Amino acid sequence: MDSRPTPSPKIFTSLEGLEWLAWLMDRAFTIPGTRYKVGLDALIGLFPVGGDILAGMIQVAIVLAAVLYFRVPKAVAARMAANVLLDVGLGTIPLVGDGFDAVFKANSKNVKLLTEVQEQRAHHRPVATLGSWLFLGGLAFVLIGALILILFGFVFAVALILKKFVLPAA
Repeated sequence: MDSRPTPSPKIFTSLEGLEWLAWLMDRAFTIPGTRYKVGLDALIGLFPVGGDILAGMIQVAIVLAAVLYFRVPKAVAARMAANVLLDVGLGTIPLVGDGFDAVFKANSKNVKLLTEVQEQRAHHRPVATLGSWLFLGGLAFVLIGALILILFGFVFAVALILKKFVLPAA
């Protein structure tokens, strides 16, 4: 999937069109002096906030095409949406987010998921969703864990402030 796909006039209604869009957004340019490829997602993401939102809108369009035109199962659609949320959410963090955008390649991941669904359907096999459910469960576990740690940190910080400034020892 590293070679340049042929663009299709039906970008959002053909697998070839979505593959071309994913290539353009994730792997269209080689970083000089390396073999590493980045796309418009990483370049657009360099513009603060607005760049990540614009790239996210293109990512959402790919997910919507997968849901509305290709009718992917709900678990796969949720995993695709989670990929977009991770990419856009972490992409908004200055510097770290730019590196994450260059590495994560949500568009390519989502088109790969769609391709797997289409291959399974072409062979008249049920679409495997266990991997998507496990991914979503793991992501939920990490997010809930992070929220609990943030809550404990907040309570600890408030307790320290109260002890130091509001309720000084007599």
